[in-house]
Amino acid sequence: MRLLAAVALCSVLVCAQTPAKKRTWIAAAAGAAAGALIGTRGLSFNALPATERRAHEFRAGVAYGAIGGVLGASLAEAVSPESAPAPHRFWLDRWNTPLITGIATVQVLDFTSTRYFRDRGKDEWLLTNHLVDNRAAFTATEISAAAAGIGLSYLFHRSGHHRLERWAAAGYIAFGALSAVANYRYPATGHALF
Repeated sequence: MRLLAAVALCSVLVCAQTPAKKRTWIAAAAGAAAGALIGTRGLSFNALPATERRAHEFRAGVAYGAIGGVLGASLAEAVSPESAPAPHRFWLDRWNTPLITGIATVQVLDFTSTRYFRDRGKDEWLLTNHLVDNRAAFTATEISAAAAGIGLSYLFHRSGHHRLERWAAAGYIAFGALSAVANYRYPATGHALF
């Protein structure tokens, strides 16, 4: 935990003196490092067989690192005073509002579908069973994943890539819906899709 606090403090100190683009990259790197540390060291992998621990640590580190990186970068962009004004609003736009709602809905679907197959005795592939079975921790993970999906769209919005902003959200929704279908299908068929 001390290492995590040191990374956050160093990134804040460095970010105060750097230009906006560098600040975003530094915040993304600090967030990714913090997320990877949480994913590899913050979770308990003791319940897993020794042969599967390293693979689960790697997958959890990558997942949490990606979430942390996107959240760090989007937070740096949100507080940056030098960003150019966008031609449309992000939150109350006629395209973004349904997409943001879709991201939140897909995360709820992922939560319920993962709980569905865990309740039937199937093992979680990306995270640990211990994390998924702890409802508070799993809820926090799903909320941070939804925030990262929205944050990625916000990064594209702030940088002026408005088509990518919508494509990222649509891709997130499509992947999440496919994942939920696979989760609901897995206990009945024994294989994820089709």
